[in-house]
Amino acid sequence: MRIDLHVHSSASDGVFSPAEVVRKAHANGVEVMALTDHDTVSGLKEARKEAEKLGMRFIDGVELSVSWGGRTIHVVSLGPKKFEPYRELSEKLSKQRDLRARTIASKFDAMGIYNTYEQALELAGNGLNLSRRHFALALVQRGTVGTEDEAFEKYLRDEGPAFVKTQWMTLPEAMRFIRETEGVAVMAHPGRYNFAAPVTTIDLLEEFKALGGDAIEVTTGSHFEAENERYTRVALNMGFLASTGSDFHGCKPGRPEPGLQEPLPDYLPTVLDLLKDR
Repeated sequence: MRIDLHVHSSASDGVFSPAEVVRKAHANGVEVMALTDHDTVSGLKEARKEAEKLGMRFIDGVELSVSWGGRTIHVVSLGPKKFEPYRELSEKLSKQRDLRARTIASKFDAMGIYNTYEQALELAGNGLNLSRRHFALALVQRGTVGTEDEAFEKYLRDEGPAFVKTQWMTLPEAMRFIRETEGVAVMAHPGRYNFAAPVTTIDLLEEFKALGGDAIEVTTGSHFEAENERYTRVALNMGFLASTGSDFHGCKPGRPEPGLQEPLPDYLPTVLDLLKDR
């Protein structure tokens, strides 16, 4: 069975509408999918309607921004049963994101790269989830860089010249939030985080486990093959259920479309075991 439990739409920093993302997943043979936009549930209704029309199983999801170890990490909440807290969180964070975006734009202004805020806002479609990725897309569109990856490497990466540090929820706060909304907690793409020594990803996962974390993404479009293999072992050794997702945002070279990430090994117990009633 082909599943994808980590996908983004234009409700946050994805390129395609929620319905378009569902259609892409269906065309790729996905039977079970979750839409997991950043800090918002605004695309779920549209996506669920399209999934039901196509006969797919749809699971509600949100990818929460969290501060830990001096970095931004992401924890996915799958199948929450209470949605109003997420709407309130989205409204609160939209103001924080807008302030960050204006500060990023001022840094670009200082480098002689002007009007990035206006262009990023237009690409976002709304100001509710304005992100670094929208600035990256703006830089590609105007020819300042050739690719999104180059935009991040030159300007927007952590500690880069246009980077603006933001304080999100702490990990304990995020876990409490997920529990209160009756979601299932999944650590997103653990192989992607580069912490400064002596902090390690295993430290993160140990705290996540102690706080009641349910699963980790083992295979994901944000991992290299070796990382998929490593986190297969980590899931087994630490007693995590396994999740999988393309982390699809749009048609980006070298990144899989919905459902086309490496599948989970058959012998791993999966997070779907906790989502039978969702």
